[in-house]
Amino acid sequence: MQGPAMLPRSLFRAAGVFTVMLSLSLLPAARLDGGDRRRAVAVSPLSSDLSITFLEGPVVDAGVIVWRGGKRRTTVTARTVTMRIGRASREARGTATLRAFLETPDPRAAVRVDGILLGAAPRVIQRHAPVGIATTHRIEIEVPVSASEGPLAASIGWEVTTD
Repeated sequence: MQGPAMLPRSLFRAAGVFTVMLSLSLLPAARLDGGDRRRAVAVSPLSSDLSITFLEGPVVDAGVIVWRGGKRRTTVTARTVTMRIGRASREARGTATLRAFLETPDPRAAVRVDGILLGAAPRVIQRHAPVGIATTHRIEIEVPVSASEGPLAASIGWEVTTD
């Protein structure tokens, strides 16, 4: 939990793991005429308007990363992912802010989304992302030649909040 008015960061879905964070503002407690009772505040369930759907699937296969020589002592591979916030629609049904972070970082690699270096703290990837319209993002994985061989185990978490 991130605070008294926040939902848990990770929600698991059959299509994969992603993160949805909602900011909830609760009404201040009010005094009723009948005594010192406080007004009950209902919190609505998660809306499908804030779900993230990966259109090519939730896993990005970077393949085999090989250094081809040269002055640069790192290798960068890039893949694009297409995602949609909420149900598909012909026109945007509002906007949202999309954030990403590393759920499980791999110290051998640097991971960027749209050129933004990811870490443990969520970073804004896209402000005013259209709800209901697919958007494409570029994921870059940079591995230094000094890194030990083996599969990379980095996992990207995604958050979306309404504007």
